[in-house]
Amino acid sequence: MDYLRRKAKEKPSGTIRTEEHVELQHVEYLLQILGDPGPFQIIQFILLGLPFISMSFDDFMVIFYSLAPTSVRCYGGPHDVMDYNSSTSTNLSDRTPPVYVGNSSATACHCPQGFEYTYTGRQWSIIGDMDLICDRSSLVNLASVIYFLGEACATPFSGWTADRFGRRPVLLVSNTIHAILLTALVFSRDYTSFVLLRFFIGATKQAMNSSTYVLMMEWITARRRGTWGAFSEFYFTLGLLSLALVAYLLQNWIHIQAFFAAASFAFIIPLYWFAPESLTWLYSKHRPEQMIETCRFIAKFNKLDLSEEVVLKIKTFSQNYPEEMNASRNYSFADCFRTPYIRKTTFLCLITWFACFFGYLGVTYMNSDMQMASDVYLNLAINGFLEPIPILLAILVASKLGHRLPLTFYFLTGGVFAIIAGFVGGFGSEHLVAQTALAFISRMAFFGTLCVIFVYTTELFPTDIRSNAFCLCSTNLRIASLFTPLLPLMSAKSSFKGGGFILVGVVSMIAAVSTWLLRETKGQPLPRTVAEVEKMALDIQAKKPQQVPPLGRWLRKSTANGGGTGGVELSTQTSQSHRE
Repeated sequence: MDYLRRKAKEKPSGTIRTEEHVELQHVEYLLQILGDPGPFQIIQFILLGLPFISMSFDDFMVIFYSLAPTSVRCYGGPHDVMDYNSSTSTNLSDRTPPVYVGNSSATACHCPQGFEYTYTGRQWSIIGDMDLICDRSSLVNLASVIYFLGEACATPFSGWTADRFGRRPVLLVSNTIHAILLTALVFSRDYTSFVLLRFFIGATKQAMNSSTYVLMMEWITARRRGTWGAFSEFYFTLGLLSLALVAYLLQNWIHIQAFFAAASFAFIIPLYWFAPESLTWLYSKHRPEQMIETCRFIAKFNKLDLSEEVVLKIKTFSQNYPEEMNASRNYSFADCFRTPYIRKTTFLCLITWFACFFGYLGVTYMNSDMQMASDVYLNLAINGFLEPIPILLAILVASKLGHRLPLTFYFLTGGVFAIIAGFVGGFGSEHLVAQTALAFISRMAFFGTLCVIFVYTTELFPTDIRSNAFCLCSTNLRIASLFTPLLPLMSAKSSFKGGGFILVGVVSMIAAVSTWLLRETKGQPLPRTVAEVEKMALDIQAKKPQQVPPLGRWLRKSTANGGGTGGVELSTQTSQSHRE
């Protein structure tokens, strides 16, 4: 096997051969001899990351869907003109403006001849297209909730289909439907069609997210998975910065959406050639011919020639899969809770995923009223430029420290700074600058959890249930996103203004403890079966030194200081009963 590792490190050229006595024992070694990485793997990684740009557009386009007009005029009503005076709005960043007549808010209004909206520069939002003012202003926030509901509803289905039918079909179909829905949204001018399209965009986005990330991780060898996984987060940051630039140049939500839809179609095309099915999934489904065909395609692209000896070994390797990986066995979400160690891992991951987005979005929303810059485009760009800091830290430590320690550190840092920010600004705005700085640090730490948690979760679960587990955790992440808009309201309704930050900090501390209870996956190949993970857990437990309880330690100490034989026997029995 050392020969295979050495061969994987050589320049990818010539003919791949193996020594006669060497047998393939894991897909990991097959990935190494195909190039670690080769030109194909590098191009594939770059192209698989492009859909993440579209996903970041999905999440942050709500800012430009709901930009508030500077004034609203009504013709034909009891008042000839109603002006929306932005200076009387307590929180313009909410982007759900009521219509003001003078200095009073009108909860309901009717204009027989319609409204006229005035925006800054060339800005235009769905508020002007769909008259989302007065008693309809709450519909703007409802549209965001419906989008997140679409993601949550699609999560179980997308995970099951990716495990049942493969990562590639789900990736290609979801990306294509997603681009079509984005194009349809450009022509939406009524609220009903808008929220329906956003619901299904959220659903397809979730299918894209799970299938793309799992496929990306299954094509990367263990020693590169942590680093490359952190690099993939740059696509999300790139999407954030691109959106800030495009929105600044185009300003009208319709034009921004049209650009976004065209880019999504462009991202799909190369995936048909550079997103082959995962070898790990093909192996788990006992498909040797497809494995050989995929290996030959990649070897040819990397200017390698698979010898017949290697082809035979691949075929033998695929045919000799473990019985517990029989393709007729259809796994479901119940399998994430069926066995003890997998069940423990699932519950701990659910906690960490919830805290991850609860902290990231929660601090972002609560910090929105404390931004140092008032320009919406500049605010978005500042957030984008800050995010590479935790990404670079994750890249630097991934290969040396693994995933458990950095993830625990990020949760602790985010939680501590969130709690401090809550107490600093809890009783007034005198320390607004300090609270804002603390919130920025906390937000960066929570973004750091995003750089680690996806790769870590991929490595914790076996191939049998990886997509199911990934999507189950994603569901909890989406549930967290539904609660985060309530955090600013929680602070606003209380005399103590830092309650939201403190709640985020407490949840983050719980997640830090949960992360520390998980196993480290550094340098380990992706597990294939549930049984393999359970056996791995037993092996880890067996290697741990037996812990002697405090009473046993006291009895042993007493015996060493002159106790009798009875003390020795009692100490031994106590230790034995503890182990049992």
